[in-house]
Amino acid sequence: MKASKAATALGIAVSLGLAGCTQHGSTSQPSPPATSRPPTPPPSTPVTPSTPSLLSTPSAPAPAPSSAPADPASVIESFYAAINAHDYQRAWDLGGSNLGLPYADFAGGFADTAHDVISIDNVKGDVVDVQLHAVHTDGSTADYAGWYVVENGTITRGSLHLVATSGTTHTPVPTTPGGPAGALNPAVTQPTIHSTICVPGWAATIRPPVDETEHLKKQQLAASGAADKNPSHYEEDHIIPLELGGAPSDPANLRPVPLAQARTDDQLENSLHRAVCDGSKTLTAAQSQIEQAKAAEALP
Repeated sequence: MKASKAATALGIAVSLGLAGCTQHGSTSQPSPPATSRPPTPPPSTPVTPSTPSLLSTPSAPAPAPSSAPADPASVIESFYAAINAHDYQRAWDLGGSNLGLPYADFAGGFADTAHDVISIDNVKGDVVDVQLHAVHTDGSTADYAGWYVVENGTITRGSLHLVATSGTTHTPVPTTPGGPAGALNPAVTQPTIHSTICVPGWAATIRPPVDETEHLKKQQLAASGAADKNPSHYEEDHIIPLELGGAPSDPANLRPVPLAQARTDDQLENSLHRAVCDGSKTLTAAQSQIEQAKAAEALP
C-alpha cells in the first residue's frame, strides 16, 4: 500500500515517497537509514623537505693570481747582474735580444769587460734613465749615459752614448798575494742571511772602529808603490763588503781604495746586496762577483 503526504514549507512543495510499508493492519518498523561513511582517504605520503645535494658539481676553482712583472729598474739591474756573472743567455732573455745584435755578437761584445756598474738615474713609466761605468780587463774604463724601455718585464729597446773614457794609468797592485781574495764572516751563510745581512742596520753593528781601519790603511799605503800616500785620498775598503758577509777586521779583507773608486764599488755592492736579499742571487754568487770586479780594479 502506498501513502501520500503533502507538506508545504516556505511556499516550496516537496514530495516525499515513502516505501517499505507492510500490509494493512501490520505494524512496520522503518529500517534505520543507511549511514554513509566518508571514503577512507588513501594513506598520505610523507613529504621530505628538499635539501641541497651534497654531490652537486663544484664550482670551478678561481684562477691563480698571475705574478706581476718586475719593475723596470729591477729588470735593468738584473740585466747587468747577468752580464757581470757572464750569464749572457739570461741577459739575452731579459731583452738583449731586442737590442739589434745577433746573440753571438751580443755575448762577444763583453769579452773585454771586467764588470759593469749600472746606476739608475730616473724611472718614468717604462723608461729608465741610466749611467753605466764599464771597467775593462786592461784596467781602462768607459762611462755611458742613456735609457732603456722596459715593458712587461723585458727590455724592448734602449740607447747608450759614450760620455768619457780613461786609459790604464795604474798597474793593479793587490793588497794580498794573488789578488783581493777577501775573507768571510763565518756567521753569514745562505741560511742566516735574513737574520744577519738582510736585517736593516746589521752591518753597522759589526763595523770595526775607525781608528783601527785608519791605522791599517796607513800601514798598507806605506808598503805600497803608490805615488800618492795621503790617507785622506783613500777609503779603507772591505773587499767582500760586510753587507755580503765579509770579515769585519781581517786585514786580508781590507785595502785602501781611491775615494772615487770606492763610490763606484758602493753602487755594485748595494745592487748585489739587494739581489741576495730578494732571492734573485745566492750569497756565494754575489761574493764571487764582487771579488772578480775588485780584482780587475787599478789600485795604487
